[in-house]
Order: sequence, then C-alpha cells, then structure tokens
Amino acid sequence: MTRALAVESMRSQLLRDGFPRIQMFILVSLTGLAGFGASVAMLGAGLDGMALRYVLAVGVAYSVFLLLLWLWLHTNTSDYLDGGFPGDTDADGADGACGFAGGGGSFDGGGASGNFELDAAAGGMDAIVDKPLEVLDGADEVAIPLVVVLFGLGIALSSLFVIWSAPVLFAEILVDALLAAGLYRRLRVLNPRHWMHAALKRTLVPFILTMLLTGAAGWGMQVYAPDAKSLGEVLAKSSSE
Repeated sequence: MTRALAVESMRSQLLRDGFPRIQMFILVSLTGLAGFGASVAMLGAGLDGMALRYVLAVGVAYSVFLLLLWLWLHTNTSDYLDGGFPGDTDADGADGACGFAGGGGSFDGGGASGNFELDAAAGGMDAIVDKPLEVLDGADEVAIPLVVVLFGLGIALSSLFVIWSAPVLFAEILVDALLAAGLYRRLRVLNPRHWMHAALKRTLVPFILTMLLTGAAGWGMQVYAPDAKSLGEVLAKSSSE
C-alpha cells in the first residue's frame, strides 16, 4: 500500500460519508471573517495604509485558516483513533490497509473604413489635447470599479480553488496524521510527513496570490484617493465625482 493509494482511499471515504467541500466552505468563510476583522482592528489601531493593512489581514486570515484546519483534523483524527481505520485492524489479515477496494482514481478586426472626415479626426485630436483632465477623469471612473471587480474576483477564485480541492486536502492531512499516530501499520513509509506539509502545498500559493492581489489593489486605491482609509471611502469618492 502506497501513500497515494491511501490518500485516494481516504478521499473516496470522505466523499462517501460526508461533505468535505461544504466543510471547507465553512472554514473559508470563517477565514474571510477573520481577515475582515483583522483589517477593521488594524484600522482602529491607526494603520491607515490600505496596501499594508490588506496584506497583513490576509496573513492573519491564513494563520486562522491553518488553525481551523488543525481543529478539523483533531476532530476527525479523534474519530479514527476511537473507532480504528477500516482494513487496518488486523496486521496479518488479507485486506489491505485503509480498506482500499482497488481501482485508480483521479485527484482530482475589421479594418477602418477608407471614407472618413479629416476634419472630424482633427477635431477629436484637439478635444483630447485641450481637455486631458477630462480624459483622465473618465479613465478613473472606469479604473476604480475595475480594480474593485478584480479585487473581489481574485479572492473568489482563490476561495473556490481551495473549496474544490477540499477532498484531496482533507485526505492528505488525515493520512499524514494517521501515519504519524502509527495507525497505518501496513503502510510502509520511512519518513512520515507532518500534516502541515500537505496543507501548505495545497493552499499556500492561492493565499500568496490573494495577498499580492489585495496589496496591489490597496496600493492602487490609495494612489487614487490618498485620504481614503477603506474601500468604502474609495467607492464613495468615485461615485461623488
């Protein structure tokens, strides 16, 4: 029995017996609330810079996420410690470890018209040259809503990725925890990994991307509205212009 087969067996069991993606949705929601609360607390403490505050808030949220994973793992590992793991009760039995039943699984332009008026084109160029501030103002009106949309979309995509990969993530950290506890007697692994290794491998990149995105969005909004201290104030300034 290899670790990959044990993880696949655990993933299948989690999908059969529970709702891992719903559980992960709850964990991610609590993580988002923790990040929002951290940002509000830092703002109340006098940290006005949105870029730095958002980056720190994502860092706090990730720490809370790992803590929530630990709590989830502790609860589910305790269930296996109490009831044992299917197929591993008899070290000399014919059944393989983890109750693996076999079968491989998957871890989941048209060109411009030649007839145009030179005078109209020249007039358009004069308008751009004479009124550059109006052009820039129009760009701001488009850019700020776009930043907000990208900000929310990036967070949503990162969250969806973590939620969708929840069965594999939960299976890997459970297998590693059970290996460390010595419950997989028939599974030959010379150096069992800590469960945090799988957790970081599956979630660190999405959180880093979220951190970079929120930091860049905070910096852009701060440039647009230097006196603003929050996303709400930036949107209020954009709507009032």
